[in-house]
Amino acid sequence: MGKNNNDEDQEQHQQINDIDSISHPNIPQQSNEFPSIDEIKEIGELEENKKKEKKIKHLGFGGKPSAEENSNIISKATFGWADKFVWHCYRNVLQIDHIWELASYDKSEYLSKKIEEAWKIEMKKPKPKYLRAAFRAFGGYFILSWLFYAIYAASQFVGPEIISRMVKFVTASINNIDTGEDPNMGYYYSLILFCSSMIGSFCLYQSNMISARTGDRLRSIIVLDVYKKSLNLSNSARANSSPGEIVNLMSNDAQRMVEVFQLVNNGVFALPQIIVCIALLYRAIGWPTFVGLGLMILSVPLNGLSAKKLTEIRRKLVDYTDARVKTTNEILQAIKIIKLYAWEDSFARKVIQRRDAEIKLLFQFSRYRAVLIVVVAALPTAVSVLVFSSYYGYHKRLNAAEIFSALSYLNILRLPLGFLPIIIALAVQMQVAADRVTKFLMLPEMKPVHETQDPSKPNGIYIKNATLSWNIEKKDENFVLKNIDLEATGKSLTMVVGSVGSGKSSLLQATLGEMDVIDGDVSIKGSIAYVPQQAWIINATLKDNILFGKPYDEEKYRKILDVCALERDIELFPQGDQIEIGERGVNLSGGQKQRVSIARAVYSDADIFILDDPLSAVDAHVGKHLFHKCFKGILKNKTVILAANQLNYLPFATDAIVLKNGEISERGNYQQLVSSQKEFSHLLKAYGVDEIKDHDLEIDVPDDEEEIVIEEKIKSTKTNTISKASGSLTSQEEREEGAVAFWVYWKYITVGGGVLFLVTFIFFLLETGSRTFVDWWLSHWQTVSTKRAIDPTVNELSDTQFLGIYIGIGITSIIISCFRNFLFFDYTVRASRALHHQLFNALLRAPMWFFDITPLGRIINRFTRDLDGIDNLIATAMAQFIVFITSVMATLILISIITPFLLIPLGPICIIFYILQFFYRYTSRELQRLESISRSPIFSHFSETLGGVVSIRAYKKQYENILTNHARLDNNNKCYLTLQAMNQWLGLRLDFLANLVTFFACIFITIDRGTLSAANVGLSLSYALTLTGNLNRATLQMSDTETKMNSVERICHYIKGPVESLQITDIRPPPNWPEQGSIKFEDFYMSYREGLDPVLKGISIEIHAKEKIGIVGRTGSGKSSTLVGLFRLVEPNQGRILIDGLDISTIGLKDLRRNLSIIPQDPVLFSGTLRENLDPFREHDDGTLWSLLEDIQLNTAVQSLEGGLDCKVSENGDNWSVGQRQLICLGRALLRKPKILVLDEATASVDGNTDSLIQKCVKEKFNDCTILTIAHRLNTIMDSDRIMVLDAGRVSEFDTPWNLLQDPNGLLTWLVEETGPQNSIYLRNLAQAKKDGLDIFSITPPHQKQHLNDSNGDIDNINSPSQNINNNSNSIENIDNNINNVDSGDNNEYTNDNSFSTGSFDNNPANLYGDPNNYSAFTPNSEQDD
Repeated sequence: MGKNNNDEDQEQHQQINDIDSISHPNIPQQSNEFPSIDEIKEIGELEENKKKEKKIKHLGFGGKPSAEENSNIISKATFGWADKFVWHCYRNVLQIDHIWELASYDKSEYLSKKIEEAWKIEMKKPKPKYLRAAFRAFGGYFILSWLFYAIYAASQFVGPEIISRMVKFVTASINNIDTGEDPNMGYYYSLILFCSSMIGSFCLYQSNMISARTGDRLRSIIVLDVYKKSLNLSNSARANSSPGEIVNLMSNDAQRMVEVFQLVNNGVFALPQIIVCIALLYRAIGWPTFVGLGLMILSVPLNGLSAKKLTEIRRKLVDYTDARVKTTNEILQAIKIIKLYAWEDSFARKVIQRRDAEIKLLFQFSRYRAVLIVVVAALPTAVSVLVFSSYYGYHKRLNAAEIFSALSYLNILRLPLGFLPIIIALAVQMQVAADRVTKFLMLPEMKPVHETQDPSKPNGIYIKNATLSWNIEKKDENFVLKNIDLEATGKSLTMVVGSVGSGKSSLLQATLGEMDVIDGDVSIKGSIAYVPQQAWIINATLKDNILFGKPYDEEKYRKILDVCALERDIELFPQGDQIEIGERGVNLSGGQKQRVSIARAVYSDADIFILDDPLSAVDAHVGKHLFHKCFKGILKNKTVILAANQLNYLPFATDAIVLKNGEISERGNYQQLVSSQKEFSHLLKAYGVDEIKDHDLEIDVPDDEEEIVIEEKIKSTKTNTISKASGSLTSQEEREEGAVAFWVYWKYITVGGGVLFLVTFIFFLLETGSRTFVDWWLSHWQTVSTKRAIDPTVNELSDTQFLGIYIGIGITSIIISCFRNFLFFDYTVRASRALHHQLFNALLRAPMWFFDITPLGRIINRFTRDLDGIDNLIATAMAQFIVFITSVMATLILISIITPFLLIPLGPICIIFYILQFFYRYTSRELQRLESISRSPIFSHFSETLGGVVSIRAYKKQYENILTNHARLDNNNKCYLTLQAMNQWLGLRLDFLANLVTFFACIFITIDRGTLSAANVGLSLSYALTLTGNLNRATLQMSDTETKMNSVERICHYIKGPVESLQITDIRPPPNWPEQGSIKFEDFYMSYREGLDPVLKGISIEIHAKEKIGIVGRTGSGKSSTLVGLFRLVEPNQGRILIDGLDISTIGLKDLRRNLSIIPQDPVLFSGTLRENLDPFREHDDGTLWSLLEDIQLNTAVQSLEGGLDCKVSENGDNWSVGQRQLICLGRALLRKPKILVLDEATASVDGNTDSLIQKCVKEKFNDCTILTIAHRLNTIMDSDRIMVLDAGRVSEFDTPWNLLQDPNGLLTWLVEETGPQNSIYLRNLAQAKKDGLDIFSITPPHQKQHLNDSNGDIDNINSPSQNINNNSNSIENIDNNINNVDSGDNNEYTNDNSFSTGSFDNNPANLYGDPNNYSAFTPNSEQDD
């Protein structure tokens, strides 16, 4: 019974051993000429690929054309093509690459074309409807299912007719009446019954497969169209559609189509079946039929009211679900910030409030659904009681043939009536879903920027007298660019400068066509490459991020790695450029992400480069390298538009544009701006950029020369091995194997209240028992009535008493059904609420590394599709399973009592049934798991796309991303449609077994006809006829319940996931802790995860209260790791940190983090109001908040916005510039008034003027605080009390800035010199002022005393800081790393044994904590510290 994995292992061993004996044509045989390392590597890869291909051929059906599409008609009718697949699933653990390719008519490409054509036609109508377009595209195929279902429905009515004839046949035999019938007629009836049932079964499963395929097509086209639409949404549309809402459209709304179409034919044929049933019922028992019909008609308005109410509730419900998913999505994206600020409680409350509002509506929805089900489920019983009571009241007798054929018709009636409320509820949800999709697809789209075709015009950007807004519909409420005239063409570098919020990013986005043109004209000529202010990184290898779909050119690729300063980073990764970059670039530092983004732009070889402040995320010397070697080097023949806050590069720009309040206030080249003597020229002087002579600006640097002449002491030996081993980071999605474990069911049936579920289950049993007892009582009554007709002295209950008890049992059955439905649906909502809360709390308590290795789409999938399954679908599946399985058991018991001989064939049939469902469950279970797992990449890719939609549009990569979406959807559909085929495969075989039971029941009744009562014959056969449907549905519902339980299993996997330390412990710090703010590290060692080398090694330092500490160090030195340890995002291996003498590992995380404060590099805002973002706990009054805004230079901007402090903040803070977002984050920290403040690149995205104002504000407001600062701008840390220099996880230098600058070989000395001659003098003056106790803000930039040209500050000196180092008698040979060593992050886990770092990657997610602001891997020492 085990899997044949040993065979696979042996085969794999054989393949590995065979490598030694391979004779490859590229390797010279019997020759002294040896292949190069690269050739051997290439050959090895070829052989590896061959082996993989060979192995795929051996396992499963992967890569083979669709078996269904290519099978013959008999195989299609019987689903025989699936037999081999079922056996394969039993023998092996199914993998996604074991499944056939999709049929050509199921592929996304085909579906996309069909719906596109239909939607174009639909769009011409005044009120387009998406469902109508879908029907136009796929309706013809779907109608074929109606033909099959009609034949099945007709076959259902053969049974009652046969029962009537069988009862008459048996009655004639008992009473020895000669009817002239063949004595073998009973056998003929058995055969007719079996054949008609089998014809019905063949047709039913063809109909089901067509319906399932149609439902999947509708789901697929929604996913495809919503994705395609989201790539083209206009800004106004995006402002009104959150990512959470769009994800809901692709998951929940699209899934509605699948759910409805699984049952749609039951709904379509419900009314015709009811009408035919009533007609045949009338033929059997006459006018009492109309009494039952009257009751049915009376129930219609009640059903209608319930359905209407369900529609209303569902429409409200989806809005609440959207709000919950949107909030959850935001929180998960910003989980690091929430943990650092200890805001878990505040955000948990926010989500719980939204969930509780959703649950309130879910309770209403489930109760109205219960009313609908009670009415419909009770109807057959009520109709039976009423009809048979009326029949008896009129005829004063019971005729077995009439009664039991009528009972069969009523049992047939039970099915369409039972499915009616479910269909109504699902149809309501489908209609709401389709309307939401229609509304979304009708949203306005981006108008692509006009591309001029004028051959006389050079490549470039042409903006003429343009006024642009982010939202043309609400231009008064949005930022507007006014009267913009810009022409950037040919070989040029145009710099866009201005203060925070002046419109720099908006202008660049306008050139991409992202803003709405109110007036004027915007056009481009040539292709565009775009580098956004916050780098967009895709979840792929580093190499793929750079190539971005372009063909690989090694020479060009290596050149770009060099100019973007990435070579050293790649050497430090054990997997080289094959390292997988996590979602949102979690395992890269801020500087690395930006350089990868720049490299992608350069590799695209576009005509126009739009660069939005790319230098803010990198250190000054890295910025210089990028500017001269990349922007002014490799891109010197291109049109470059650069928004920047680094004004020292202005002299090198061809043209400069100064923005102020959305208008161009000044323009011209550097000399023109300086000589204009306007406001900006004064700012240039204040910044230290004064004048550069004309001849300096004419000097250009050829591509093949390095502008920054810093040599390596030891050349790297790894230049030929950029690509290394697999660098996978993202973990494979967890997947259980085998049956869904019992504990998962136990979790579900206890999480909402175990006692309540037990009571509900007892009501399930009572309901089935009472319903069966009603029919048995009728049979018993008929038997007694027959005996009394023959012998009036029979001592039994009177007919009136029988009637009274019959009515009493019927009413009891209805009451039990009512209680059962309300109790059960209430329980499922309670369970759903409890599971959501447990899941959300578990994720808030999960450690940071969990989020690094788990894609956001995978987590969001739990909160959308999985939770939706538990909210809306699991209740129906489980209820149906319990009802059908108890009905099957009741039927088998009843038939076996009446015809004991049936037990003989029933044994083997049960064994076959068990074997079939055993094999089936192996298949369906794994297919369902694969379907769930293959769904996550669709959402992950979608989330990634929404984050980088501007970049995708700029690079014109929409089509490639649509193809990726197609491929991922096809992968998912492959699993889903195979699962549906397996359902039909099983259903047909189960029907065959159930039809055999009916056949044998008929046979044994015929054999034993002399001893059976007519009533028992009728009861046995009428129940035997229900066995086919009930057994099939019980098995399918069992499988469906198991697959729905897969959602519970997946949610429980996260509930039982890893957790952080306790939020609150028994040891609580004093209320005013920390009172002083002193920090002491004692022999502190820290690894990011168990089994990895430590990234901090024995740090022992003491930081005094109120000290201001600057932190510097090279790549992997451990700067951010120190801060991570301080906030306990990662727990130490050994050692401890004391704050005011208290060991922080002894207190709870909440107590620790609430008393510290951090301003992170990546500014994170949450949708809501500005007040909520500054003060989420509403602890401060308006006056305090306005005073704060004045401190952070935002009061003017906020006063101009509608609502003031309550002005809108959109999702991710997209309606604020990045600089403004950083200022708001600074405001948060100011409000907390902490004793310890950590500044992590807090002002990277603001202009120099604002930066200096903020630094002054921080120094004034936090004068009595301990401050730890990491910064790219050295002027922000040069006035620190002490500067800590870290190296390879150890403290190498820790002293005052002035003392450190006295060491000519020091790292700080080198960094200061790198800022250029002019600024280095200023920085030294700052350090001296600090030493002398002077006010640093009184130190004027030294340009006022000495101009650049007076201090040998010509371009050669600017480009060659090494000369300055040489002037300090520090030979360049002492610097053992060149500029390629640059980095701005602690990639602690990515370095190898030969470098200065501390371990190997080994699937380590810890790099999220990598320092986003690290200085270069420069070390002035002659030896590296291993």
